[in-house]
Amino acid sequence: MSESDQEDIKPGEEGTSAETVIDGISALQTEIAELKTKMIRQQADFQNSQRRAAREVLEARQNADADFAKSMLAVMDHFDMALSVDPAKTDSKQLLNGVKITYDELKKVLQNRGIESFDATGKPFDPHQHEAVMQEASEKFPPMTVIQTFQQGFKIGDRILRPAKVKVSK
Repeated sequence: MSESDQEDIKPGEEGTSAETVIDGISALQTEIAELKTKMIRQQADFQNSQRRAAREVLEARQNADADFAKSMLAVMDHFDMALSVDPAKTDSKQLLNGVKITYDELKKVLQNRGIESFDATGKPFDPHQHEAVMQEASEKFPPMTVIQTFQQGFKIGDRILRPAKVKVSK
């Protein structure tokens, strides 16, 4: 403050007494305490929201896993029936038919979940969708083309669950 400002303030005027300064400090301390309390509550609310969100994600995952497991029980039932058959009383045609029924049931369960196999044969090699396990010279296919699929790839939507194991032309 300059000397001229100090001359304008007269002793006993409001805002100049020690009581007013103390009251101002007290008000600021009260405001600081209230803001600290508010901040602590906000932090606690945020942490609770994080815990609740994590718990909801876990529950959703467990529910999805349970639904998938339930749909797989029919496939398990078919395997149980196949394994309980007396081989001496069953011919290979019946056994093969049972395996086909089980396979079809499994495909249906996977398709209902949006899981699909994809055939790579004849398509350009894509390292995101294919895993090259062999290479072979080919006159029939251009270079870097899948000429044989050893193991089908699977995807869910656009996401690759398992790349196809393939032979690629040189």
